[in-house]
Order: sequence, then structure tokens, then C-alpha cells
Amino acid sequence: MKKSLFVSLALGVFMVLSSGLTWVMTPTMQAYGQQDKFNLDAIVPGNFDNWKIEPATTAAIVNPDDNGLVRKLYDQTLSRTYINDKGERVMLSIAYGRNQSTDLQVHRPEVCYAAGGFDIGKMTKTFVDTTIGQIPVMRLVAKQGARNEPITYWVRVGDSLTRGWIEQKMTAIIYGLTQRVPDGLLFRISTISNDEQDSYRIQQAFLVSMLKEVKSEDRFWLVGTLPQ
Repeated sequence: MKKSLFVSLALGVFMVLSSGLTWVMTPTMQAYGQQDKFNLDAIVPGNFDNWKIEPATTAAIVNPDDNGLVRKLYDQTLSRTYINDKGERVMLSIAYGRNQSTDLQVHRPEVCYAAGGFDIGKMTKTFVDTTIGQIPVMRLVAKQGARNEPITYWVRVGDSLTRGWIEQKMTAIIYGLTQRVPDGLLFRISTISNDEQDSYRIQQAFLVSMLKEVKSEDRFWLVGTLPQ
């Protein structure tokens, strides 16, 4: 009980401080000035290893935002369903916004899925090993009726990858203290399956293959600057 009260108080203090800092900070410049020089559809490969786009199932993908704010929040979005030679499917959704000020931050899956009527299961922070380094990710399961959807995602804020509201908010605040407005990108993959562990295995294999195929000069837009 005491621990729960302490956590609640700590979060309350953090929210108050966050609001105060947001009011004090008035960023005057963008963190990155090359946003117009990349295109999600071009940098994310359509075919790699044994994966290819399956256009017919794209409608099953949950939109990155269900509140009618897509055009306000995002400058680019990309939604695709991929299938491999084993018949395994992965749904990919990417949303990019050049302005990550407080009211324009990209929406995390636990927010937009809940808004769409899904129940959100336990959320777990972990890492995915790839050939370009460890990717910090959040994993969760969204459920609606018979649809069980294990999800892996991260949010890039500036050059950093974040998982969950606190990390995303803290990174934006740090940029604000330097008078810079970072850009941001939500990268989300998911599968529809009742076998959650197998889903995460498939998603990791997909990530490894896809990121290896993305040109090295384009990877920043998806994963920022990874620790060496």
C-alpha cells in the first residue's frame, strides 16, 4: 500500500514538474533540419530475405491514431502487412512527426489501441538484438474479442529511442532545455496470434531482416543513434 502511494505521489510530482517545465521552455529551433529529405515508403524495403508485402491484408492494421488527428500529429505514415514463405504475417505501422512539442507528440500503441476499444495487457520493456545493435522496445498485448495482438514498438524522439510515456516525456523535456524541438517516429510491429512468445520470435526475425536491408544512411530515421 505504501509503495503504491509512493509511486502515485512520485508520478504526480513528475507531471507537475513536467507541466511547469513545458510552460517555461519555449524552443526556438528544430533539432533536425533534413525532414523533407526522406520518405518512409522509399527507405523501408518492400521485399527482403523471405518477406514480402501482402497488400490484401493491410486493412487489418490499427491506425496509429484513432481520434482524427493523424494529419495534425504526423507528417508521414506507413502501414504494411508482410508475409514470409512460411505464411507468417507481421503488420508494420510507422508514423513520423517533425514536431514533438507537448501537444503534438506521437501516440503510443497503448493509447491508440485503448481508444479503439482494445484491452491492453501487461507492458514489458526489453531489448531486441539485431545486426546493427540492441533495440530498446516495449512489448504489450492488445485484445478485442477473438483478436489477440502481441505488439512490439519504440518511439524515436530526436536521436534517442524511448519506451512508454515517462521515457518519451523526459527525452522531450531534455531537448526543450536546450531550446530544440525534436522530431519523432513511432515504429510498431504486431501479429495476430494467441501464441505470444512465438509472435515475438517472428517479430524479432522480421526486425533483424528488415533493419539489415535498410540502407545505413537511412537507418537513423527509424532507430536514431544506437549506443556502440
